[in-house]
Amino acid sequence: MPTWPARFSQRPGPSEMAAMAQVKKEEVRRAIIESAFELFTREGYVGTSLPMIAKGAGISSPNVYSYFSSKLAILYAIYDPWIRDRFEELEGRLFKLEMPADRLQALLTFLWRELPGLQSGFANNVIQAISTATPRDEYRTDLIAWLEGRIEQLVLDALPPARHALVVGTEMAHMIVMTMDGYIMYRHTRPLRKCSPETIDAFCTMLTGKR
Repeated sequence: MPTWPARFSQRPGPSEMAAMAQVKKEEVRRAIIESAFELFTREGYVGTSLPMIAKGAGISSPNVYSYFSSKLAILYAIYDPWIRDRFEELEGRLFKLEMPADRLQALLTFLWRELPGLQSGFANNVIQAISTATPRDEYRTDLIAWLEGRIEQLVLDALPPARHALVVGTEMAHMIVMTMDGYIMYRHTRPLRKCSPETIDAFCTMLTGKR
């Protein structure tokens, strides 16, 4: 009669158990994120509840809090890498453009025309989240600070030194982000109404001082 190899009949040691638990934990966390991403994309942040996310992940609602402190924390776990990936792709496109003016136009076109509609307007979930957030939700400011810092540097790279004073020490990057947020919100109700190329051209002219 065949017998199991000894290594199959031995109980896993503490280190093996810990490793198995960590793998399981990562699997559950990934299931929560995937469930939330699908729901946020389809139902929006406001229309998605933690019980809905838990059901999609195949776990109980209270178990979600073992991984995330709030629905907002789940959103940031999705949005943070999402927006950073989009900017990495953008910077790759900008790097291929030789003329600084073309880079500035491409940057603003991305922020004000393209980003608001990416993946069914996914960025609008962040606008909904911020609008309904409470102090208990632990709203993060580090991501917006990173976003504004990247935009400021990209704008400076596209401007002649004589025009840097329009950006350095001002809230130009913040204004650009607020304009982006406005177009993100507006797309939710008027998906076909985008920032016009003429508006972007006019803004580029104001920044560069050149027609």
